[in-house]
Amino acid sequence: MSPDNTVRKQSEETYDTIPGQSKITFLLQAVRDASAAEEVKQMAAVLLRRLLSSSFEEIYPGLTVEMQTRQLALEVIVTLSETAAAMLRKHTAIVAQSVPQMLAMMVDLEDDDEWAMADELEDDDFDSNAVAGESALDRIACGLGGKIILPMIKQHIMQMLQNPDWKYRHAGLMALSAIGEGCHQQMEAILQEIVSFVLLFCSDPHPRVRYAACNAIGQMATDFAPTFQKKFHDKVISALLQTMEDQSNPRVQAHAAAALINFTEDCPKSLLIPYLDSLVQHLHVIMVAKLQELIQKGTKLVLEQVVTSIASVADTAEEKFVPYYDLFMSSLKHIVENAVQKELRLLRGKTIECISLIGLAVGKDKVRLCGT
Repeated sequence: MSPDNTVRKQSEETYDTIPGQSKITFLLQAVRDASAAEEVKQMAAVLLRRLLSSSFEEIYPGLTVEMQTRQLALEVIVTLSETAAAMLRKHTAIVAQSVPQMLAMMVDLEDDDEWAMADELEDDDFDSNAVAGESALDRIACGLGGKIILPMIKQHIMQMLQNPDWKYRHAGLMALSAIGEGCHQQMEAILQEIVSFVLLFCSDPHPRVRYAACNAIGQMATDFAPTFQKKFHDKVISALLQTMEDQSNPRVQAHAAAALINFTEDCPKSLLIPYLDSLVQHLHVIMVAKLQELIQKGTKLVLEQVVTSIASVADTAEEKFVPYYDLFMSSLKHIVENAVQKELRLLRGKTIECISLIGLAVGKDKVRLCGT
């Protein structure tokens, strides 16, 4: 027997002595290890599938209660949806148990009076049960598809959106955002119902619910483009512009602007032109106000998004943006010339990109005429 075979046999014997729950933990860690070689991750996925395929219904319920309700156990289901979808589709009862657990994780939010005014995104925003639950929902929807996931989750989401606790309404809207890609075909058939309901939450009493509504709109604008833009342009543009006027909640303002970017990027030019005057007026008013806030307070989050929104509108409008060139250019130049501090590097970069896209939209003759 060659040394390689000896090592392999010893490895197999060692593997066989590891308890089932520990195997699951080790294999999941290997699958999720970004630094691991691709061959290692693939082998871990194969071993995980073998481990669970023959006795899934016995092994998974046998996990401790704590494991079943925490991120690691959900990772078992999610990983299998990505690596062994056919097998997991035979065990829809377990999947149906996991979906409410993901939604419950998404409700795990803290009341934070300073959230709405924050000018920087905290690291905690990306490392929490809520984010883990949302990611798991996104991945399992993509792995198993809308035929399985949407019937399991639709009623849960509807109940959450009617809950008096803002955390449930927030989680319901974020769940809609998460499943759009995986449930595309099934959601598209009921998109009118979904959009009409989501737009109501742009006026929700709680700022974080309004934020989640903007998130859902922005994600649907990407996932269902250009159908989304063609069917809902009047209602969506109006709702986003109104939400962007929320001066007391900069995080909401910024996210409404981000949703507008998603909407305009995939919006047919002919649909956007009738709204151009209104869009330009709103964006200019907000840009001027936020530029003053930058000078006085150093806040920049909303301004970064508004500058990108202007760029996106100009990029879609093309030569129709010519009449608005002079309205924006002096303020944009001011930002480029004065936003030289390290913390304003992103804003300056976005502004340079905005000026470039406006220049491309209006054409070199207009740029040359204005001496820019």
